[in-house]
Amino acid sequence: MTVVDSDVIHVLDEVLPARFGGGPTSYQLVETTTGGALSLELLVHPAVGRLDEAAIRDAFLQAIAALSPSGRVTALRWRADGLPRVERRPPLTTVTGKILHVHQRSPEGPQ
Repeated sequence: MTVVDSDVIHVLDEVLPARFGGGPTSYQLVETTTGGALSLELLVHPAVGRLDEAAIRDAFLQAIAALSPSGRVTALRWRADGLPRVERRPPLTTVTGKILHVHQRSPEGPQ
């Protein structure tokens, strides 16, 4: 499933912080593909405070669905697959310390 990068950035930088607090670096989507299977984690920085993880996940999916027809289809599929899983930890950084909106990682490591 495909979601436009700018839509994900809008949700992570604006929608979630407006509703739950924090700022643009408080939320990150982490994508891992293992043998063709997609795993998504929505990282929420612990500094945001106590939150209902189900409410964050639902708000993320609703916002993605509201932005475009393809976002709606993707959100339906992700919801059916139980994605994304919400994790309360700081966003991952690159080796230079940059926080990407969508971080892609390989569980097998570099190839």
